[in-house]
Amino acid sequence: MNAVTIIEQLESKGVTLWVDDDGLHYEGDISIVTPSVIDALKVNKPEIIEVLSQSAANDEPLPTRWLVALSIIDDMVAEKRSQLLYAKAPVKIWRRDWRKRYQLALSLNDWETERLEQDLRANKWVYFNNMFETVERTSPDFEAKAEEFIEWAEAKGIKSQFFWVPTGLINDGRTRELPSDTISGLDEYMLSH
Repeated sequence: MNAVTIIEQLESKGVTLWVDDDGLHYEGDISIVTPSVIDALKVNKPEIIEVLSQSAANDEPLPTRWLVALSIIDDMVAEKRSQLLYAKAPVKIWRRDWRKRYQLALSLNDWETERLEQDLRANKWVYFNNMFETVERTSPDFEAKAEEFIEWAEAKGIKSQFFWVPTGLINDGRTRELPSDTISGLDEYMLSH
């Protein structure tokens, strides 16, 4: 059993786990927390603490500038998706168009604009693709699953179908074409192949 499974199973039975400076704690029906559950918590403690810490960090409110830029890309994705014949295809937006819209909305200069994009990218809220010409709306959870998916594809020997570097480029101008833009979609693909 992994950390996420343990957390989900306990939460479904009314037991809440949390982390603070003193370590890992639980609260709820004591009859659920059997010796085998305590053993599982001890064995997986570092992973559980990491998952709970990441979850707590993700619950913090995002800065207003980030929210505006992300809502603009959400609107652009919705516009583009309504124009596509296949609505389930991953949607990429031209970076220059997105940049113009949020720069105007927030009255940012060029330096502030670049800084905002760097922050969003570093925190995995957006993913720049194809030599940074296009941008995908994403989330830290999806990016973690995407990294897991790419590692899985590499182990299966099929990574080149999803992730490659265009000829002659030796930088972050990678092109990513994942089979799904949802965590559950990537999970389903891995299970079915």
